[in-house]
Order: sequence, then C-alpha cells, then structure tokens
Amino acid sequence: MNEIFDIIYKFLKWISEFTGLTYREVNIIVYFIIIPSFFIFLISKILKKKYLNISFLVIVLISLLIIPDFKIFSDKLFNRSVDFLNWFQYIGLNYVQASVVICVIIPILVIILLLYLNKKQNAIRN
Repeated sequence: MNEIFDIIYKFLKWISEFTGLTYREVNIIVYFIIIPSFFIFLISKILKKKYLNISFLVIVLISLLIIPDFKIFSDKLFNRSVDFLNWFQYIGLNYVQASVVICVIIPILVIILLLYLNKKQNAIRN
C-alpha cells in the first residue's frame, strides 16, 4: 500500500510542480472534479442521458466561479478529506491504507464496473 500511495503522491506532486498549483489544489481537482467527471461521463453513456455531463459541468463551473480563493478552499477541503481518511483508523486502516482503498482501489473498481456496463449495453444495442 505504501508503494501505491508514494506513486500517486509523487505523480500529484509532479503535476503540482508542472502546473504551478499546490499539491492540495491538484489533489482536489483530481479527486473532486476529474475522477467524478469520468464517472458521470460513463454513467451518462450507460443511461443515455447527456444532460448528466452538462449538469455536472455547470455545477463545477458555478462552483469555481463562486469560490473566492481556490487555494484556501482546496486547503479546507483537503483537510476535511484527511479527517475523513483518518476516521478509518477505527476499522483498522491507517491514513495511507485508507487513502489507497478510498482514492485508488474503489475508483478503479467503479471505473471497471462502469466500463463493463457500458460495453455490455453497447453489445445489446448491436
């Protein structure tokens, strides 16, 4: 688990250095915008509801417009996320383990499931 955590951490750090954003800003963008947008995209394809993509985009854009300082917002949301992940110590997972399970393994499983459902639905249509 530590190796996976380190790889993801270094990758997000690299993105942060490349873009000039803070690590926390990159983390929030990836886990609260990019990954959910991919989920929404796949769900909209499965359900044939394009308005889901548009709705999500509108929500993100409005949110970004009304957030006065994205860095401060990201710091607060990141700290809340850390608190959430630390809560898993009550079931025996430390921060690193919880991060890998919640932020890597579960999203990968969800993506695999959504891709499977999308492929299955495409097979039914053809």
